[in-house]
Amino acid sequence: MSYQAVPTLEQLAIQGLLADEDLTMFVLDDLPIFLFPPLFEQAFINRKTKVVKAMVKTWPFPCLPLGSLIKYVKVDNFQAVLDGMDWLTNETVWPRRCRLHVLNLHQTEHGFWERCVGTKNGFSRQKKEPLEKDSTSEGKKQPLKVLAEYTLMYLTLKDYNSYFMQWLKLRKYTVPSYFFNLVPKKKSMGTESHWT
Repeated sequence: MSYQAVPTLEQLAIQGLLADEDLTMFVLDDLPIFLFPPLFEQAFINRKTKVVKAMVKTWPFPCLPLGSLIKYVKVDNFQAVLDGMDWLTNETVWPRRCRLHVLNLHQTEHGFWERCVGTKNGFSRQKKEPLEKDSTSEGKKQPLKVLAEYTLMYLTLKDYNSYFMQWLKLRKYTVPSYFFNLVPKKKSMGTESHWT
């Protein structure tokens, strides 16, 4: 006889929110911050584009580590993230909760949770709001930037590369992009390798 694990209350809440996209978009301002990373992760994986776009617009962390979810990229969910970024660049007053500064497309071994808030298990759920609010930046437009690994653009995003590069080119003055290359550099006399 096999037993299935009983879903946690958090998992049930996320399932319920994803079942009704309109309700989810309505309650984002009142959603506890600790639900943002797992809800965004599931919305992105399940291609709930309306929720993804709305969550980008109200993202309560300085960084959106999309590189951790890059294997789930499809045209529609990637477009939803870019649409949310566009909305933010075109608005002079942002939603009060939004703290987004960086769209990070760097792939890492760490999961989505860890890239957002440190460690999944170390994230304190006892506190109502785990991050201190900075009332001076609340509702104010913040500068946005995109970080990407150069090889990522050609390997992982090959189907979307031309669209994404065009998107970056059109926004080069409003959303600066920073590319870096993880290529080993050999020393002339040694076998050590360094990363650039």
